[in-house]
Amino acid sequence: MYFSRYLLIRYIVTIFLFSNLMWFIISAYYGSRIGIFVALIMDIYSAVASFEQLSKMHNRKRDIPITRVYLYVQLAFSIILGILLFTSLKKEIFPFIINQDTMYFMLGFLLIGIFLCLLCEYRIHQIIKN
Repeated sequence: MYFSRYLLIRYIVTIFLFSNLMWFIISAYYGSRIGIFVALIMDIYSAVASFEQLSKMHNRKRDIPITRVYLYVQLAFSIILGILLFTSLKKEIFPFIINQDTMYFMLGFLLIGIFLCLLCEYRIHQIIKN
């Protein structure tokens, strides 16, 4: 029962894991060092958060502190990256953005990520309060 309460959070963290992995692969293809570095750090951190959630099968504690911090960091990075889309650094971070349509698609993608982070934080807060 404790494990199933975290399924939504597990799935969303897994979505972030694969999204960051795709960003890492695309950044590596284009040779974007900043993109590679940030995507790799976020991917490793999301993997650590995923392992913490697997411990819910045997651990009865309600809080998942590593995942909570990860979601705040992911939220902050999504907001910062959304702002950087409108600066000259977007070519360094997102070298695959070639026109306005791609930029707005990426902004929408980041906004969905922000919403998912907030949803997970709300869900964790509900679980902690029982």
